[in-house]
Amino acid sequence: MSNTLEQRLIELYRHPTILGCNWQPRLFWYPETDGTPFGALRVDGRELEVFLATILGEPSTEQAGLDDEQDGRGQFIAANARRHELPLFTRR
Repeated sequence: MSNTLEQRLIELYRHPTILGCNWQPRLFWYPETDGTPFGALRVDGRELEVFLATILGEPSTEQAGLDDEQDGRGQFIAANARRHELPLFTRR
């Protein structure tokens, strides 16, 4: 996964709307050994980007690629976000 996507995910996660959902970072990331919350991702970063971007009403940078590669997976994740449902993300 690109460093750019990792940075985008952390920025999206830190948005007040997402923080207001009270999801702990460990739901999506493994903590670093030093205790910082944003280590390696537990879930597919592209799916998480689609989910967080949809909640915030922002255009996703990853949805089209997921749709093409996985028969509409990006649309499925976005639909979950619009229904305020936490989808079952693909594990990494």
